[in-house]
Amino acid sequence: MEPFELDVGAVRAGRMRAAALAESAGVDDVFERAACGAALADDELVALFLSSQVPTAALLEVARARRAGAPRIETFSPLYLTNECDGACRMCGMRGDNAELVRETADAAVVDEQLAILHRRGLRAVALLTGEYRYGPRRDAMIARAAAALRTALADGFVHVLVNIGALDAEDYPRLLAAVPRDAAGRIAPQITMCTFQETYDPAVYVRFMGDDPGNPRADFPRRLTNFDRAADAGMWSANPGVLLGLNPDVGYELAALLAHVRHLLARGLTVYVSLPRLRRANGTAYQAGPSDDTLVRVVSVLSFGAPEARVVISTREAPEIQRTLLPVIGVLTPGSPGVAPYTETGARFELEASQFEVLDHRPIEAILGEHMAAGATIGCYEPSRCA
Repeated sequence: MEPFELDVGAVRAGRMRAAALAESAGVDDVFERAACGAALADDELVALFLSSQVPTAALLEVARARRAGAPRIETFSPLYLTNECDGACRMCGMRGDNAELVRETADAAVVDEQLAILHRRGLRAVALLTGEYRYGPRRDAMIARAAAALRTALADGFVHVLVNIGALDAEDYPRLLAAVPRDAAGRIAPQITMCTFQETYDPAVYVRFMGDDPGNPRADFPRRLTNFDRAADAGMWSANPGVLLGLNPDVGYELAALLAHVRHLLARGLTVYVSLPRLRRANGTAYQAGPSDDTLVRVVSVLSFGAPEARVVISTREAPEIQRTLLPVIGVLTPGSPGVAPYTETGARFELEASQFEVLDHRPIEAILGEHMAAGATIGCYEPSRCA
């Protein structure tokens, strides 16, 4: 299958059609079809998101109705191996020229102990994160560090490992996936999810935040966009795209483009997760706020019933009350800290001066997940009864 190509003109035209439909009498019919469980075209989904005639509570209820019964979600926690980065993303505390960030890198022994701590605390899924490096020995070291942590996580009994280390070239994947078991067809046997958030699908907005210097590992928009295709060619079967809500004020455009990307990944036979983090305060940056709670609830609800095969991921960037609102319609809730190797046996560090961004919910993992389990939720990749 050919790599994903984003037709920006077609996305913009679809967004315009959706805007016209959103304010027409026809949007009522679209909503009724959604409420009856019908599959909708992407333009219709974007119209529901945009429409001032369709209340947010109604969209949330449609999404809730599609998932009858108590919430069933997955979880994982992030584990940052380093906050060193060669990127120049203006909204990110980890960008290479941010002199205000306290730089930290965990050695192999610390990473191994962090994984052991998370496992003892009941986690059976973990996301491994680093900065991004396009050239030279730092890039080679980053891939090697991630590969070693991946092998340790699998050996420790983690059943789902997410890898968020930036876009890779085809020749990088054998190094990342060395010694990972494969089936007879060459497909990776355990669930290893490649995470590459496009952040924004608008090329002009992308350049404004990520820059256009060829030496900047984040500046190549098409290379990042096609990373999941290279991962699939390398035998990986799980992908996690994402949009950083707040970079582009036109969330309708981002939703339309994200849906197109999700459809492509599903057509490739991939398991798909979709992350929708909101822009948060970060050390040394001027960008502090994403869109409103109402906008987040609308876009999550529409994605939940519009692309039900994809699993929407919400993190503890969000405050507890938003987590509670969205829990019935999401697929994953991920608690944890964006600091480097931050975990103890009972908590975590959250210092903004050494973290990628601000997290609003500092409660222990057990308190966050335990609240939802006590309310009847089933949480996969979490086994608190085995905690030491």
